[in-house]
Amino acid sequence: NAGVAMVFMTTMFNGVISFTGTLPISYADRGAYYRERASQTYNCLWYFVGSTLAEIPYVFFSGALFTIIFYPSVGFTNVASGFMYWISISLFVLMQTYLGQFFIYALPSVEVAAIFGVLYNSICLNFAGFNPPAATIPQGYHWLYLITPQKYAMGLMNSLSFTDCPELPTWNNVTGEYEGGINLLACHQLTDTPSTVSHTTVKEYVEANFGYKHDEIWSNFGYVLVFIVVYRVFALLALRFINHQKR
Repeated sequence: NAGVAMVFMTTMFNGVISFTGTLPISYADRGAYYRERASQTYNCLWYFVGSTLAEIPYVFFSGALFTIIFYPSVGFTNVASGFMYWISISLFVLMQTYLGQFFIYALPSVEVAAIFGVLYNSICLNFAGFNPPAATIPQGYHWLYLITPQKYAMGLMNSLSFTDCPELPTWNNVTGEYEGGINLLACHQLTDTPSTVSHTTVKEYVEANFGYKHDEIWSNFGYVLVFIVVYRVFALLALRFINHQKR
């Protein structure tokens, strides 16, 4: 639980900071955009393209700095998974940045956008699969769990960190220990478990309790990209058809 919580908290911290950080900047740029549009200097499409592309180098560079420090310092050692972790957290931060831009384009002020962002992210946090765990979410709310963008980002990063075990060890009832398997974190026996949990590996526990499954890594990756595209489409529509100027 502590390991998944660590990934969850650090990821959400990066995401929330990127969301709140983009609000005042995008709001200031919005005023310049209105002036340029009034002068018929350029089409909103090119402003949209520029605001989309400008964020990518910064986000991926800052994501690399974070991953280089964070990933080995907490005991993760798989280089390939570390590279994918960098891509994953960068995409999540990019998604949150684009969400902030959408709220600024669609809503009248930074304060209103911040309130809507807090409300939206708070709801998403409750259905990201960590707290409450995916296995305990009531069936009536399962649809909210499925449409929560954070669920797929968290599933991607936690799967890379805690479910990468190509060959699970075998439980020996005589010795009371696991035998075989590969010396990877996900293949280790989960220790200090509550009395309700019998012997299990890290991989099996994370997949069963939180729903972060290793065989869903690529589908989670695809869903994150889909949500990024959806946010950008909404932002373009808001930029084109919503005008907050007071005449």
